[in-house]
Amino acid sequence: MKITLIGTHSTGKTSIITKLGETLRVHGKEVIILHELARECPFPINENTTFEAQAWILENQIQRENEIDHTGKILITDRSSLDNFAYMYRALGEESAEKYEQIAVEHMNTYNAIFKTQKLDIDATQDKIRSTDYEFRDTMDWLIYHFLEKHTIPYFLLRTSTDVDIHVKDIFQTLCKENGDKDMCMLHQAYLI
Repeated sequence: MKITLIGTHSTGKTSIITKLGETLRVHGKEVIILHELARECPFPINENTTFEAQAWILENQIQRENEIDHTGKILITDRSSLDNFAYMYRALGEESAEKYEQIAVEHMNTYNAIFKTQKLDIDATQDKIRSTDYEFRDTMDWLIYHFLEKHTIPYFLLRTSTDVDIHVKDIFQTLCKENGDKDMCMLHQAYLI
């Protein structure tokens, strides 16, 4: 199974993924987490990003996912090809990014489940990597929604909450209901206790 969490920066994705991975491991699942690649990018990111930077992030996202053998395991990715593309689109515009849009959209079919976080009314953490600018976060949130809707990509919208346990419970419940995954149904029940 391959699960991705997408959304604008500073919406709790990393915290949710960490808790989700820990919970799955406690219940005997093998989990691989692919962390956000923007943090490894050797080029400028955020508001000052370039084509070179976003192409590096998008291409590495897809390559690394393809290289990971997650047979019998659960792969969880912090971001997907589509939200990485949204950052590229903001920087370059429609014509320059057109080729990459198709690549990103086609790759979205490789995920078993896509969970979208919502922008929170809290300050972004000053981590010296991701931007804390509200307008930039709003723009990225809107663009991610736009491309999900434009390409009718199925996704599950997580609640607007800072409570990581709520998100993990909702993810298990969704995987149980939507995929009929018996293990996830058991995990959902165990998580409620």
